[in-house]
Amino acid sequence: MNSGTSTYSVGVIDATGQSASASLNLTIAAAPAPSSTTANYYVSPSGSDSNPCTQSSPCATPDHAFNLASPGQTVQVAAGTYDYGSGAANFTKSGTAGNFITVTCATRGACKIQNSSTGNSTVVVLQGNYMTFDGFEVTNTSSAGNNVGIYVASSFFVNITRNTIHHIEIDCGHNGGGGIVTVGSGSVAGTGHDFTIDSNLVYDIGWPDGGSPKCPASTVQTDGILSETEGANIAITNNIVYHVSGGWGIGTGTTGPNSTPQLISNNLVFSNANGGMIITNSAPGTIITNNIVLNNGSVSGQCGIDNYDPSSNPTETDNNVFGNSGADYCTDWGTPASAPPGNISVNPAAGTTFVNWQLNGYFAGGDYHEKAGSPTHSAGTSTGAPSNDFDGNPRPQGTGYDIGAYEYPN
Repeated sequence: MNSGTSTYSVGVIDATGQSASASLNLTIAAAPAPSSTTANYYVSPSGSDSNPCTQSSPCATPDHAFNLASPGQTVQVAAGTYDYGSGAANFTKSGTAGNFITVTCATRGACKIQNSSTGNSTVVVLQGNYMTFDGFEVTNTSSAGNNVGIYVASSFFVNITRNTIHHIEIDCGHNGGGGIVTVGSGSVAGTGHDFTIDSNLVYDIGWPDGGSPKCPASTVQTDGILSETEGANIAITNNIVYHVSGGWGIGTGTTGPNSTPQLISNNLVFSNANGGMIITNSAPGTIITNNIVLNNGSVSGQCGIDNYDPSSNPTETDNNVFGNSGADYCTDWGTPASAPPGNISVNPAAGTTFVNWQLNGYFAGGDYHEKAGSPTHSAGTSTGAPSNDFDGNPRPQGTGYDIGAYEYPN
């Protein structure tokens, strides 16, 4: 029906010849135009950094446009490859409280940031505060490799969301490295706070396609996601981490006293060389819920979930932990422990959990969405659960929250 105003008239005559009529004006409004996200700056592989970064005249590199932005503004990056050669992409600008600067790929995973650097270096460096880095693919193309995919040198309020970090070659040395690493990791604790690491896919860190992990059992400082900070409000949720050579899938906390709780929920961590997840010196209030941790420890024989100091009495429940070499649960750097109450242990090879369980990840055709009737469906807890899953679907969708990175149905 077209928009505009139309007049409709009706008349009646009864059996005695009496008549009456009436008119009605009916106005039909035009349908609103589809809504769209308007960015402040635009980037395209065909652009130039001498351009004004508009949609019709985009810039060429994501960090250049980001570093022009003001608090509350958004940089939208078009699909394509952004090669930084021997350098790194450096995002240095800061937003303000309530006014983050956001850099996002227009199509999740279709914007590849890569370099070919070697040695103790990184592909992406985040140095600003009050910022969001969203939806990118991050990788290194040198066989000699480097150490880190995304290095967080920021101090506070950083969101790292919906990225894919893979094929980060590492040197297996004491410098460490990994997929996503926050400043201070290593011998000195960081002080960064209010970091959200959500819905990222991290895989093949020092682990070639179809091959074996490159680092020996003595390598311990390379992790898929490593956040060794004493700062508050660190949330690691909805991430999928596998094939990390020389370290843990997820590592959090510090080797010294930790006065702040940590949130580690709804992650899927499997097939990592050292162990699944290590939570170091967690403080009271720490939440470890709804995680799936499977078949880790292939080289170093470490545990599925190693909660170094259980005296903090974390909420550690509704996890599915199975088949980890050193034991499914440990304390005190690898001492096997009994499963805390409220957790489950389901063998993924039974075929009841995932659409297509594959130990070797997506390279082997794995699909880690829940299948109908999965024992992890509606078997989780609302405690610590993020409001959406890895795909952006809202939680919960069934009678309860699901365990793992995906919510069923998708």
